[in-house]
Amino acid sequence: MASITSGLLTTCADLNAVGGIRQIFITDLANVTGVTPATAPTTGIITNFVVAAANPWARFETKQGEAAMTINGTKEGGATKYEIGLNFYVPNITGERLAALQHLGDACPVAIVEFFSGVRVIVGFSYLFANQSQGTTFWTRNQTYANLKTIEGGSGMAITDPNGLTVTLSATQWELPYTYSGALSIETGDITATSL
Repeated sequence: MASITSGLLTTCADLNAVGGIRQIFITDLANVTGVTPATAPTTGIITNFVVAAANPWARFETKQGEAAMTINGTKEGGATKYEIGLNFYVPNITGERLAALQHLGDACPVAIVEFFSGVRVIVGFSYLFANQSQGTTFWTRNQTYANLKTIEGGSGMAITDPNGLTVTLSATQWELPYTYSGALSIETGDITATSL
């Protein structure tokens, strides 16, 4: 059983921290080729999350003020699980944007969420309760990836109506989201970035 070894201090900077999501990076769990550390970090920080060079992270920018992450933790039968929700609004429906969103429904997404504060957290990845032995690729059959729950929206009726889609992803994890401090290799293309 883990013990409580430290507490939390709140400073003025914490009280004045900004909220909101700047951008979201998404890949398929099948693209992951390496994670550091190899076991659950006591610091809460993953320092390296490597994806296949042929399938790097895809960047999803959203309408400012229209993206949020939620965390709901419950303890059941001795285990604590966390339902992580990720909602974001994609403005301006185009063929390319619809095609990019279509892939979310066919994949096992893992997301890195970057807050306006600069902090990045990983959604859809857990070290605990993997479906195979804790080998070098323990995540291969881990069912904690995010799932596409809904895509809602449309063109609207009037010229002044919003034109876009709200995407909702949900992940059941056995730990709170880990902070990510490593580099990202990002997909090139019309709605994605080249480097970060």
